[in-house]
Amino acid sequence: MKLKIEIDEASEFELETKNDTLLFNGEPQAYLLNRIKSNQYLLQVDNRNYILFVVDRDGNHMTLDINGYQVSVNVKDHIAQILEQLGMDMDLSEEINELVAPMPGSIIEIAVKEGAEVKQGDTLLILEAMKMENIIKSPTDGIIQKLHVQKGTNVEKNQVLISF
Repeated sequence: MKLKIEIDEASEFELETKNDTLLFNGEPQAYLLNRIKSNQYLLQVDNRNYILFVVDRDGNHMTLDINGYQVSVNVKDHIAQILEQLGMDMDLSEEINELVAPMPGSIIEIAVKEGAEVKQGDTLLILEAMKMENIIKSPTDGIIQKLHVQKGTNVEKNQVLISF
């Protein structure tokens, strides 16, 4: 599995595990990681010890205390990286008013109606692109204010599909 790690929005690196080996930016790295308590770990890298304490965790974002220094860490797994490459990554801390097409394609099914209340993760519609069916889910809790498409509509990337 390949992870992208961003620390304090300043530095970014890649971690990958292959055959029980940790690759740090593509280079093999010897390490030991031991859990001390439920949110505290001992990390040993290059004969150095680091006490990691998970101060807070919210999804892919963590605040860590590393040997007394607090850092903000964002972790992106391979799915989050693919979504980012497709332009489908969203900052959910902002209010989301519109859902746009992540790619060009054809709407083959609409699962909601105007006025419907939806929860984050609910299926909204299915977009067929490159002979693949893509289930488009709600990025937020809300009420469907307007459907801008109907079944059979061909859409372009970033075209507004639904207003919340």
